[in-house]
Parts: sequence; C-alpha cells; structure tokens
Amino acid sequence: MIIFLTGGNGFIGKKFIKEALSSGHQIYAVSRKKMQNKKNLTWLKGNLDNDWTTYLKRSHVLIHMAAVGVNKDITLEEAITANVIKPYKLLINAINSDCADWLIIGSASEYGKQAAKKKPLGIKTKELPETNYEKSKYLFTKLSTSLSVKFKTRCRVMRLFNVYGEGENKKRLWPSLVRANKFKKNLHMTDGKQIRDFISVDVVVKILLKAAKFETKRKKFPQIWHVASGKPTSVKLFALKNWKKLGAKKKILFNKIKSPLSRNYISEKRSIWSIK
Repeated sequence: MIIFLTGGNGFIGKKFIKEALSSGHQIYAVSRKKMQNKKNLTWLKGNLDNDWTTYLKRSHVLIHMAAVGVNKDITLEEAITANVIKPYKLLINAINSDCADWLIIGSASEYGKQAAKKKPLGIKTKELPETNYEKSKYLFTKLSTSLSVKFKTRCRVMRLFNVYGEGENKKRLWPSLVRANKFKKNLHMTDGKQIRDFISVDVVVKILLKAAKFETKRKKFPQIWHVASGKPTSVKLFALKNWKKLGAKKKILFNKIKSPLSRNYISEKRSIWSIK
C-alpha cells in the first residue's frame, strides 16, 4: 500500500510511520521542515495546501493526522486556517488526483460539552465543541464527510480518545508519571476523578493501519469510528496502576493541582473500531 501522510512528525505520526514501514508499506509524508528519507519513506517538504498531485496520483490512501492546537491554546483564525482551510485544499487536491480513500484522524474532544456528562459518547451523539481546536476539528469532520458524499470517495473519520505512550507531549499524564519516577520525585496531580478511555499509542497505530486498508467493516461511506480501549477508568486509577507498573518508590499526591474543566471521555462500545 502506498500512503500519503500528513502529521508524520507528531506523537502518533512517528509511531504510525514505524508500524507502516515494518509492515512493508510505502509512505509519502508531508513536513514543513527538511527530513531524511529512508527506504520506502519519502519526505515532502512543504505545507498541506501545496500541489501534491504527483504523489497523490501514486497513493492508494490519504491519511490526514496533522493538526494545530492539541496541546496549546490557539485563536479561532489559527485553528480554522490550519485545521480546516489548508486540509480542505489537500482533499480537493486528492479528489483531482483520483486519490479517493481517506482516513481522517479526528478527536473525541469534538464532542465538547457532551463530555461533561458521565455518559458514553457515540457516533450519533450531537457534537457541542467549545474550544477553538474542538470547533475546527468538528468543522473539518463535517467538511470531509460532505466532500466524501459529493465526490463519492471512501472516507473514514477516526476519532481518537485518550492516547498515551512513548513520545507523548511532556505535559501530559503518562510522560509526567515516567519523568517523576525517573527522577525519584512525588507527582502532584488533580483529584483524578475524570473518566477516560485510555488507549496505548502502540495499539492505535495498528488500528489506523488496518482501517486504512478499507477492507472491512461497513460498506457505506462516509464513516465515523472511535479509537478507544472500551475500558474506561478514572484518571486516578490509571495513574496509580501505571505508577505501580513503573515500580515507583515515591507518592502520587492527588488534589495538589486545581482540576481543569471536568471532561469524561467514555466511548460507546458499538462505536469503537475493533482491531480483531
């Protein structure tokens, strides 16, 4: 399979490239900075809205992972430009290049206010995005699925829940656990009452690669799927479980940090893409 990939420099993108290459696939990956090519991996220096016709015509599937604002606040203008307008131009480029299989990486955060409830989220749950990032990701989901209907492409939006693992942003929970253990320090946390559907990045990339083959599941397109473990747990229990796995000698001090906006990302079971 020949893959046209965006976001290959990101946390999940790097893992995905490694998984795809080990499975014998070829990748064209867009990057804003110059990168070193390797066997079956060609880096394309430029932006999403460049003309990538030559490479899209050769590709079997477009996998769009790139996004701005995941771990930082951005203005609405920045969010719309980076997460809607530029990738929209990429999809138009793909349509004109006869690259008609799209895997769009979405986010559970598109559900916004709905995650304030301790109820499972499903693909039929009405999205109520709040932040600029959430709004832009939701808008692009609507845009990509609408284009899929109009131009009869096969589009799958894969909404990621709480992905964790090696290479994650250092401010996130998992890297904080690892770092505190490494330097033999106590870890200060919130009360940890939020419920999350944590899933390892190593499992996520396998799911995405399988979904990109467009061989299984429902035949009708476009589709929206959840990428989640199906085993929701509290942030507190997740932290304690992995703290123990790491063999940490110090303590986790809950309630030492003010809790952020309470969100509970729990996926409805039937909305989850199963790797089996």
